[in-house]
Amino acid sequence: MAALPSAKLPLRARLVALIAVLVAFDVVAVAAAYVLAHVAAGVAPLVVYQYEHLFWSLGFDIVPLWPVLLVGTPLVLVCQSVFGYRMTLRDARDEDAIHPEPDSVPEMRGKTSRHETAQRLRDRVERLAQMADMSPPDVTVLDAETPNSFVASRPGERTLFATTALVDRLDDRELDAVLAHELAHLKNGDAFVMTAAAFLPTVSGRFIRALGDALRHSALLSWFLGDSDEDDSTWCGNGQFSLAVFLFAFVAVPVTAALYLASTACYRLLSRIREYAADAGGVAICGSPAALASALELLTENQRPTDDIRTADTGVRELCVVPHAIENESTDPPGGRGDRIAKRWRAVTERALPGSHPDVEDRIAALQERQSALDQRGQS
Repeated sequence: MAALPSAKLPLRARLVALIAVLVAFDVVAVAAAYVLAHVAAGVAPLVVYQYEHLFWSLGFDIVPLWPVLLVGTPLVLVCQSVFGYRMTLRDARDEDAIHPEPDSVPEMRGKTSRHETAQRLRDRVERLAQMADMSPPDVTVLDAETPNSFVASRPGERTLFATTALVDRLDDRELDAVLAHELAHLKNGDAFVMTAAAFLPTVSGRFIRALGDALRHSALLSWFLGDSDEDDSTWCGNGQFSLAVFLFAFVAVPVTAALYLASTACYRLLSRIREYAADAGGVAICGSPAALASALELLTENQRPTDDIRTADTGVRELCVVPHAIENESTDPPGGRGDRIAKRWRAVTERALPGSHPDVEDRIAALQERQSALDQRGQS
């Protein structure tokens, strides 16, 4: 039977160390943006046929790096705090979100039933928050088939998300245990750290996808990738523009991919560390390790996180109580060579990156050991 993982450094020290690494990634991200901005300016004369000025702006002494780092790093930190939270909420609310506010009650009978579920969930969260001696977060219920939950936070704003499938799957004790786990994330402060930490992996991943789309629609590569479309390729059909995009991508793709992999690896390691602390904090709130262990068993039953390609998307999944995608899996086959390359990239990175959560079996074993200790203490 596994116990809570022991490490040479205390949990808080490891969290501080990883946060320091995340800040270091911000510095690297600003430096990467500095380099890529020079590359973009260097190939820009291709678009207007000014070949004599090609690559002139690659002289990095025009704008020194150190003031860019000095100003850019705090700006990235602010963006992580503000926009990381907004991106998380927007990604989650792409699903059918159900809010408990009275003025948002849907008229349809089925929607009304789910609205009542959201209100009951808010009441339950308020009761648990009172037991934890903390203010309750906002509550949003996602109309999704995957049972899961997570929290997002920034100073002054906190939101707890739960899916309708979670509420339907668990009994009262198990649901209390999962909600207490999420409240523990908020009380420990790691919800804010994780929400902010999601910003860099999410932005770098989206930048890679946007650059890939530009390459796929360029006249230079659309034929090779098998994605040519007479109605969709005109915006990027200029040969000079296609060449400029290609030259920029030649530098930008490896730089951004390296930044994505490194920041995502750190993000997921941080996610792994925080789960054990949230399990312990949730047990302290709800008082039942067995209830949380039972909930984790039910939530991971018949799930295939390693086979679901959508779980490769970084962002919300790392925040969830179990590492499953909330969205339903897309079964549409790849449309062309570009889609196949993108799918292969997601599969390879998913295998290369560390898991976003500890093994559920280890978490359950640790909770069972806590329950045994409580039972023995009660008998003595």
